[in-house]
Amino acid sequence: MNAIAPTELSALAADAGIAEQWTGADQRPQTVKPDTLRALLAAMDLPAGTDKDIRDSRQRLSAASGRKRLPAMLIAVTSEPVALPVQCAGRYEIHAESGAVLTGISTTDTDGFPSFPAPDTPGYYTLTTPAGMTTLAVAPPHAPTMDDLMQTQDARAWGLAAQVYSLRRPAPDLTHSTHGFGDFGALRELATAAGCAGADALAISPVHAMFAADPGQSSPYSPSSRLFLNTLYADPAAVLGHDAVRSALADMDQHMLHALDAQALINWPQAGRLRQQLLRSLYGQFAAHAPPQQRQAFAAYCLTAGQDLRDHALFEALHAAQAPPYGDPTPWTAWPAGLRDPRSAAAQGYVDAQADDVNVHMFNQWLASESLALAQQAARDAGMRIGLVADLAVGGSPLGSHAWSRQADLMKRTGVGAPPDLHNPRGQGWGLTALSPAALNTSGYAAFLAMLRANLAHAGGLRIDHILGMARLWLIPDGAGPQDGGYLRYPLKDLLRLTALEAWLHDALIIGENLGTVPEGFDDELHAHGLLGMNVLWFMREPGAGATGPAAFIPPQNWPPHAVAMTTTHDLPTLEGWWHAQDIRWRTRLGLLGDDQDESLLRLARLEDREALWRAVQASPATAAMRTMPRETPGADLLGYVASSPCPLMLVPLEDIAGRLDQPNLPGTISNHPNWRQRLPLSVSDCLNTPESQARLQPVLAQRGRQ
Repeated sequence: MNAIAPTELSALAADAGIAEQWTGADQRPQTVKPDTLRALLAAMDLPAGTDKDIRDSRQRLSAASGRKRLPAMLIAVTSEPVALPVQCAGRYEIHAESGAVLTGISTTDTDGFPSFPAPDTPGYYTLTTPAGMTTLAVAPPHAPTMDDLMQTQDARAWGLAAQVYSLRRPAPDLTHSTHGFGDFGALRELATAAGCAGADALAISPVHAMFAADPGQSSPYSPSSRLFLNTLYADPAAVLGHDAVRSALADMDQHMLHALDAQALINWPQAGRLRQQLLRSLYGQFAAHAPPQQRQAFAAYCLTAGQDLRDHALFEALHAAQAPPYGDPTPWTAWPAGLRDPRSAAAQGYVDAQADDVNVHMFNQWLASESLALAQQAARDAGMRIGLVADLAVGGSPLGSHAWSRQADLMKRTGVGAPPDLHNPRGQGWGLTALSPAALNTSGYAAFLAMLRANLAHAGGLRIDHILGMARLWLIPDGAGPQDGGYLRYPLKDLLRLTALEAWLHDALIIGENLGTVPEGFDDELHAHGLLGMNVLWFMREPGAGATGPAAFIPPQNWPPHAVAMTTTHDLPTLEGWWHAQDIRWRTRLGLLGDDQDESLLRLARLEDREALWRAVQASPATAAMRTMPRETPGADLLGYVASSPCPLMLVPLEDIAGRLDQPNLPGTISNHPNWRQRLPLSVSDCLNTPESQARLQPVLAQRGRQ
């Protein structure tokens, strides 16, 4: 093998969008190892093992980039010039979905390329040029803002943030109650209660499709598919009627369902299998006795969802069929070769031979979709001006239905994660797939748009997890540690423009989770495109440490206004947990501290942080805190402190209203911390009504109550 000059390898990496140099959270420059560069390039089908490999890979990149050919999608902003490849000069036609046609002759821009003005109405168009046709996506200048959606000026609203699985809905009988975990019926009741209390938004944990054959896989941020829903959350009584559910429950273990629902922690394997049993029984009833109106609604859903739905349902059926008599289902990567391709004769033959196995999963998706739509409708009926804010996970499981059915969408032999930082000194490997930038370009951003549309279908807003991934993702080659990854660049402006367009079409709010190592200028790009970032209390600190102690907390009135204000997130300590150092206790117990971290010193630093936060609360004109720092968590004071920020929306986690000690998820853990299993102690009808909950929420209502 020829020796490869580092400059040649570096040039190919740069061409492919891989950053060889980057800056860590400690502001120290870092360099990606050559072996990591080669592994990432190989994952992009760009061999770099020899000089010849590199030359060939660079030539292929050059041929596929730039303005040399008409792309699968042109992305523009209303009324702004749209540049074309040289061979597209001349007469053009723009066909709108309404049937209207715009015609013209291109002019030459300052760079010497032909161009034309984009239409002044956002939407998708078909563009015809002398060199061919393509899709023209015309974005608005920015996504709808809170002022736009609230139809007011200087909006100051509030909402809740809830983990759907944590909700409780006790009822007189099992027909109305949850069965061991929260569902869309409980979410609907919470939406009504929150709307009546004056909330304008209800942000929820991801509700993406999981694995029906393996309900023990419960992390909502590692889904099987982001195009479909977790069918365990379906509320069948709301769609099919209480009589149908009551009949299906008659043959089930009533005692077990009651026992599961009473537990503080969710038993996902047991509760999930019982819910799947219920859904399968309901499908049998539906297939035999469904009234025409329900049959028509189901057929219409299947027609709209199309091939993606059939592929997902086929995956679910095959996943269950490939399970051994005892044990977990076999991952699709280990299925017989003929079944690893959804278009193979073997896979399609299964559809013909086992139609009911496939249809039941399509039926379950319909139930879940209808149930979620009813929850959003309940939110709007209760007065919410935004309603549900869905959550789009940053990636999916490499063993899930998307990775099986749409293999060309994804990067190969890599996983998504994060480099070492101050909170996770060993880095993070999330074990998730990443969309391929090359596939996005050649497909006209099909996978990205499909995810946006699926998650905005029954919501008034969307939180995009780790939105930094629209600029760059930390990718880790298979077999490497999180520290041995590298950043891959993505087309940020195009992705933000498409996001703004879909938000405009859905009349929806977009929130980007912009926490972590944020590239310079990134937050400005979010703001320019109408997206809100996130201001989280624990991170709102002055740069560096103070002369006599910890870094001071930034006064709320100085927080960036183009963001959502929050006390915490699902991955961070609750107010109660932070105040009492529960996160430090857990990390010590599980061996998650860095080599240079000591529990006693961390506890001492937390006490100093508490004092710094209390000084900030006392200095805030919007709070009336006592002079002495309390021993118990001052939840109401801290919520009032965050509420006083200029942010147009504040999201209050239900865990903070309920005074919960443990956070929903502790990063870096799987089974040794109760991640995604904790249930709230109160029913949704009581969450906002106890004296303690009302006392904690009162400062928020005083400052942000609906006018």
